[in-house]
Amino acid sequence: MRRIGAIFLFLLTGSIVIISCKKNPTWDTNILAPIINASMSVNDLVKGTSVKTNPDSSVTIVFSDSLYTLNMDSLLKIPDTSISNGLVMPLTTTINPGSTIYPTQTTNTNYGVSSVQLKEAIIQSGFVKIEAMSTVPGKTDFTYSVPGATLAGNPLNISIQVPAGTGSNPGDTIIIRQLNNYKIDFTGPSHNSYNLLSTTISGILDPSDNPTVVNAGDSIHIKTTFYSIIPYYGQGYFGEITKSVGPSTSAFSLFNKFTSGTLSLQDIAVTFTLENGLGVDARATISQLTSINPRTGPPVSLLDATLINRAIDINAATQTYNPASPVTPTIQTFSIVPASSNILNWIDNLPTSIGYGLQITTNPLGNVSGSNNFAFNGYGIKAFFNISVPLALVANNLTLADTVQVSFGNTANLKQLKSGTFTMYATNGFPFSAGMQIYLLDNTTHAIVDSLINPAQSIAAGTTNSNGIVISPQNSTLTIPLDAYHTQLLFNTKTIVIMPRFNMNCPTCIPPYGKIYDYNHLTIKLVGNFDYQVKG
Repeated sequence: MRRIGAIFLFLLTGSIVIISCKKNPTWDTNILAPIINASMSVNDLVKGTSVKTNPDSSVTIVFSDSLYTLNMDSLLKIPDTSISNGLVMPLTTTINPGSTIYPTQTTNTNYGVSSVQLKEAIIQSGFVKIEAMSTVPGKTDFTYSVPGATLAGNPLNISIQVPAGTGSNPGDTIIIRQLNNYKIDFTGPSHNSYNLLSTTISGILDPSDNPTVVNAGDSIHIKTTFYSIIPYYGQGYFGEITKSVGPSTSAFSLFNKFTSGTLSLQDIAVTFTLENGLGVDARATISQLTSINPRTGPPVSLLDATLINRAIDINAATQTYNPASPVTPTIQTFSIVPASSNILNWIDNLPTSIGYGLQITTNPLGNVSGSNNFAFNGYGIKAFFNISVPLALVANNLTLADTVQVSFGNTANLKQLKSGTFTMYATNGFPFSAGMQIYLLDNTTHAIVDSLINPAQSIAAGTTNSNGIVISPQNSTLTIPLDAYHTQLLFNTKTIVIMPRFNMNCPTCIPPYGKIYDYNHLTIKLVGNFDYQVKG
C-alpha cells in the first residue's frame, strides 16, 4: 500500500509546484493536476514475505520467523580469573646481572566454568593483564608463560621488565595483551584434566644492571588477570543442563499491519523446526505456542499432539573442519497440518506475536560423547516457523493500516488554496473489493485528526467465475471532495494513514474462497483538481 501513498503524495507535491508559479493579479482559477498511473500486484499486498508462483499461476506467500535461540554463551562462559604469585627474599644476598632472582614458579589454576568440563577453547576476543611490583633495588626481567596457550603453534610468552624499587617506593609495571585467536589447552600439564590452566613465571636481574644487594624481606608480587574472554570454540563435556524458557513472547510480523477484520484461509502449510548447531545432544519440550493479537480477541493456543508437550530428542551437530562453515546442524522438522491441529484458527487470529514456553536439556543421556561436546560462537539451538499460505481466502473487512511520512516543502502559498477534488479511477483485477480511507494525523500527538474520504468509498472486486477466478476486471470511480478546511489541513499534515479494507467472499464459488494469481493487478489513475486564488 505504500506505493499508493507515494502516488498520492507525488500528486499533491506536483500540484504545489504548478500553482506556486502563478504571478498575476488576483483571480480564481481551476488547476487540473496531471494524471498519475500506478499498478499494484500481490507483491505490494504482502511486502516482507517471499511470493512463490505455483504451476497454475496461483501464488503462495512464504514466511519464516525465528522464535528462540539457545546460543553457545548460554552453555559456556569463561569467567574473569586472577592468579597471584609472589616471592619474599629470605636472606640478604648479592645478585649478579643475568642471575636468577625469581626461580621458576608453576601455577595450575582451575577455572570455574559452571558444570562444563572444558578441555580446549579458541579465544575470539579477550585480554590478559599482568601487574608486577618489586622492592628489589635493581631492574628485574620476568618471563610469563602459558605453555597451553598457542597462536600458530607458538606458546604465549610475555616479557616484563620492572624498574628498581624500595620498600617505600616499589617499582611497578602493567602489561596488557590481547588473546584473540589463541588456542588454549585446559587439560593441565599432564593433559588428563579439564578446566585447568598451567602458567609459569621466572625472573632474572637485568643483564645491563650492576651487582645488586637484595635485602631480606624484599618482595616481588605478580598478579595476572584473564578477563573479557569470549570463546569462538569450546570442546569438552558441557554437562546435563536444563534451561526453562518462558512463558515469553516473540514478535510476529506477517500480519502486523492488519488492524481489524477477519481472515479465513482455505489451506496452510506450517512447519516448526528445531535446528541444533551445537555438538551436544539435546532434548526439547514445547509447552505452548500461542497466537496473540489483542485486536482480534483472546489468544489461541496451538493444539497439536505431535508437537506440544512432547519430549523431542535432537542429535548433536557435526564438525566439518571447514573454517568457512564449521558446523553441519542437525534439523528436526514438524509439519503442523489442519487435519490434526487447529492451525487454521491459530493463523486466522492474525497473530502479531507468538507466546511460547519450552524447556531444553543438554546431554540428557549423560556424557555419551566421551567429553567431545563442542560449540562454536554464532551457532546454537534454534526454534523457528516456516509458513506457506496459498492465497485462497475469505476476507471480511480485513483492514490494512500503512503510515506514510509526508513533506510538502515550501508552504508559503497554502492560504491561496480554496478547495479541491481528487478523482480515483480504479481497474481491479483482484477477487476482492477494497474500501479506501485516508486519515490525517496530528503532527505532535500522532492521533487521527480527520479523514479525507467521507463517507468511505469502495473499489469493486473483479468479476469471478464459479472457481473464484477473475474473468474480467471491474472499473470503479471514487470522488474525494476537499473543502477549504480539509485542503489546508491536508497540506499542513506531516503524517497520513492509508487504510484499505478488503472484502473477499465468493458465495457462488465452490469452494467459497477467492484465489489470487500472479497476473492479478489493481491499476489506479488519480487526478487532482484544485481551486486556487492567484494574487499579484
